[in-house]
Amino acid sequence: MKKEEIISYLLDNLSQRLRIGSRKKVSMFAIEKEVIRAFHDINRYQAGGGFQLFSLIIDQLLNDGVLEIPRTARVIKKGPKLLREWYWFRNNKELQSWSYDQYVEVSDLLDLSYYRSSPQLQTEDEWRKIKIIHAFMKKRHLRTPISREERSLHLFSWLSPWNEKEEKEKWLGSKEGKSFLKRLKVTLDDLVCYPVREPFVYFKNPTVVTVQEVLVLEGLSTFNTCKQLIYEKKWPFECKPELLIFGAGFRIIGNFEYIEDMLSNPGGVNVRYAGDLDPEGYKIFIDFKRTYPKFNIHLATEFYEWSLRHGWSQKTSIITKQKITERQLALFLSEFQVLKTKELLTFLLQNKERIAQEVFNAEALTDCVPIDKTSQV
Repeated sequence: MKKEEIISYLLDNLSQRLRIGSRKKVSMFAIEKEVIRAFHDINRYQAGGGFQLFSLIIDQLLNDGVLEIPRTARVIKKGPKLLREWYWFRNNKELQSWSYDQYVEVSDLLDLSYYRSSPQLQTEDEWRKIKIIHAFMKKRHLRTPISREERSLHLFSWLSPWNEKEEKEKWLGSKEGKSFLKRLKVTLDDLVCYPVREPFVYFKNPTVVTVQEVLVLEGLSTFNTCKQLIYEKKWPFECKPELLIFGAGFRIIGNFEYIEDMLSNPGGVNVRYAGDLDPEGYKIFIDFKRTYPKFNIHLATEFYEWSLRHGWSQKTSIITKQKITERQLALFLSEFQVLKTKELLTFLLQNKERIAQEVFNAEALTDCVPIDKTSQV
């Protein structure tokens, strides 16, 4: 692979979503990683010149004014060469513009109005993808419905070079791919494909025929504990779930729709959620409820009240960056009827403390009796 081809590949990747003339901080290791990606294999990179080639590329980019040496960057000795830990990357690419004829060429099937007001997106790479979509739309009536990933590979398998971070089969489902389709106002139905619903881990009470009560649990340990309690007929709360779902943190927001494949009346069930007593756990619930407005989703408040009562001594400091807006917190607290519960949850937040869901376990429940919904904390 020639040095000029690698530099072109670098410029395309590093300048994505960076306005003309602006700059961003890029680590030396990130630049080398992109060069290796251009070779598709580290062995090919080494055979093509390895670090010696990489240092020549850095020199070229510095001479062209694409990279700038920051005064505060630490010097790194790599082989015989002195490099900087990071560089300023400046997008010096000339602003491209599509011609009137190009717009007319695809206007019969695609709406490019978004691009007229976004000249920074009028790139050759974007145009090639648009042409692929346009060609497909001409004969979409001859196509058979397949999965989104299968369609993504079908559309872009021959496209080279491929400058995206996602593999071709995953691109339509990626953030960038979804944004691309949104700009074109093209749906998955237009592409004769559908998203594959990722199944979640669940447990259905074998004694129940029709599910009415669903409990989604953030953590796997708590999911297994609840499963064990139902098996052993030791459920400690008044409302007993008939279907347990392992939410896996924020993942439940993307795959809860799978429930429509499981139940005959998914919109008629009561869905309750229980997670960690920390900002991230609260936000998972808020996003979960907002994403699925057609479902009756509420908090399993008895879990939180139990954790505050029996797990208070096990509260710990929040060591990760977790933020929640006042509006999100208010929505979360509105699920509770007991004022003391709201006060204790607010106290935890103000003191940057949390109670993990794992305080609810079989050992801790040994001496507990069933808890009424209206009991005080």
